[in-house]
Amino acid sequence: MKYKVLNTTQTVRESIYRIMIRNKVKKNYLAKKLGLSYPSILSKIDQPGTFKVSELLELCNILKVDVNELLIKY
Repeated sequence: MKYKVLNTTQTVRESIYRIMIRNKVKKNYLAKKLGLSYPSILSKIDQPGTFKVSELLELCNILKVDVNELLIKY
């Protein structure tokens, strides 16, 4: 199986949005579950490199995906 590690902010952002849409998860819900304000979650999704590791792992838990699915493109 070939895979490509996503290394740009844009591709990680697109991956997050794709998974959110697939799982019907809204940004308001993510903000509440992660204990962040709505503007903070918008900023973190726009710049995924600003997520703390614990926030990223919790994001994956909420979205019901493995962290690799966010960071690796198959």
